[in-house]
Amino acid sequence: MKPRLWTLSYDISTPRRLRRVAKLAELHGERVQKSLFLCMLAHDAVTALHQRLDDTMDPDDDRALLRPICRACRNATRTQGEGGHPERQEPFWII
Repeated sequence: MKPRLWTLSYDISTPRRLRRVAKLAELHGERVQKSLFLCMLAHDAVTALHQRLDDTMDPDDDRALLRPICRACRNATRTQGEGGHPERQEPFWII
């Protein structure tokens, strides 16, 4: 199955877990904002990332959102500013 683009966003309540989740996110994608990443992931990588997030986070205090972005949504996305456009760097693979 081909990799697809996902967003990973999170809100983590403690600094220690926040650092751990941020490092995990950096392994799988590109930081867009402090707690927002774009990740190009195959199906098995999504499952593995979800499990690692589950192992790292506290379900009572933390929250993460892993959401796929379809091709039509990507084409309809509008950006402003010079802070770097993530689409310019595609395709990229995480091995």
